[in-house]
Amino acid sequence: MRLARLLLHAVLGALGVAVGGLGSFVHAQVVAGVPVGLLCAYALTAVTLVMAGLATRARTGPAAVAAGWLVAVLLLSAPRPEGDLVVAADPLGYAWSLGGLVVVTLGVAAPWPLLASGPAPAGR
Repeated sequence: MRLARLLLHAVLGALGVAVGGLGSFVHAQVVAGVPVGLLCAYALTAVTLVMAGLATRARTGPAAVAAGWLVAVLLLSAPRPEGDLVVAADPLGYAWSLGGLVVVTLGVAAPWPLLASGPAPAGR
């Protein structure tokens, strides 16, 4: 049972890396003045955190996703030797980095054991 839980958290961490990476690549997409990419990246991050919380019934699941997300965003925010980077130091880049950090923090801070426990059985 312990190995399965460890494997689940490793998968959730890898999922966090994927979500952070994908969000870093699409956050700058703007359609008709609306930052559609940023909104989709926020939504994908939030849904991933919720699903991790429901899957583990603890804060450790969203924390694993958050750790992976943070690694991906930090790595993609650093300039490369070639001079390019994925998350630029512009308003959308800061909105993705800082706003995403707020989404991740709220996802980890949610009371997952209470939210995932479901309704009390009848007769109690």
